[in-house]
Amino acid sequence: MQAVNRRRSYTQIVNMLAERSSSLLGETELSDDQSMWLRSVEETYGVSIQLETTLGPDNRPAAIDGVISSEDQLPAGFQWAFRIDRHETRCCLRALD
Repeated sequence: MQAVNRRRSYTQIVNMLAERSSSLLGETELSDDQSMWLRSVEETYGVSIQLETTLGPDNRPAAIDGVISSEDQLPAGFQWAFRIDRHETRCCLRALD
């Protein structure tokens, strides 16, 4: 079994989430399978991921807003923020107040 690089690029983790975006945007809440997958990504890469579904004007899931944080992999006072919608994925390093 190959060892996992815990310092995987945050953009790679966001891309993993984007690959699942159609199923994540299919519901307003994570299914048990989606939640288990998300927790396994957190455990594997030593990060904490928070997701929030944003509803569109038709009151249906339109985007996933999220934050990835890690005490030992990011400078203190920073987190990785992202937004995934049906058309694009955006991410940035965000300074906390």
